[in-house]
Amino acid sequence: MKFKLALGAAAAALAFATPAQADILNYEVSNATGGSCPHGLWTNTLNSGCSRHYSFQDGSMFSVDTDAGTGTFTGTAINNLGTVATLDLTLSGLLDTLDGTGFDYKGGGGPYDPANQDYFTNASGTITVGSRTYRLNPWDPMAGNTVFQFGTGANDKTGDFGGSAWLNMLKPWGTALPHWDINFDLTKVPTQVPAPAGALLLGLGLFGVWGARRRKAAMAAA
Repeated sequence: MKFKLALGAAAAALAFATPAQADILNYEVSNATGGSCPHGLWTNTLNSGCSRHYSFQDGSMFSVDTDAGTGTFTGTAINNLGTVATLDLTLSGLLDTLDGTGFDYKGGGGPYDPANQDYFTNASGTITVGSRTYRLNPWDPMAGNTVFQFGTGANDKTGDFGGSAWLNMLKPWGTALPHWDINFDLTKVPTQVPAPAGALLLGLGLFGVWGARRRKAAMAAA
């Protein structure tokens, strides 16, 4: 009985050793613009001059679940005054082409090419700037009938691999703000394959013992 339980545990260990969530794509986020006011987040009328330009910091991430058609955009950005903006956005409605959908491509960077760009048609979440939290307009999250786009040239500034979006934000008390803008480059994070080597070796060893016992029993019965 104990041996059967050990075999069951080994099978479970082997199952967990199998790569999971292969449909999740993770990217590191960085700024897509340089110049006198380098930035990834632009807060429009919230501030003035370079103080409305925020640079994405290390640890900012963009993730896509290709099976569920959802994504997340999280991280921090800092302006020239040291004010921190924290982004926590959830994306949905993944499309691999805009053909026939009625949505508009936000041009300005690379050429529109459905073969190497993808799009989220809906978004929700918040951007906290300093001590105030601004919310994406739940009825109209992206301005101008555009989408959250990503791919080669989709950052609206360069032909690099990245993304961009015009975001309709609400003040903490609910009134609308002129749209905010995010433009960013993306770097693919290598897929981490879970490999609990100890459990895997234990499982292989137990299966080897089990096979040896079967051969021994077969020889004794012959």
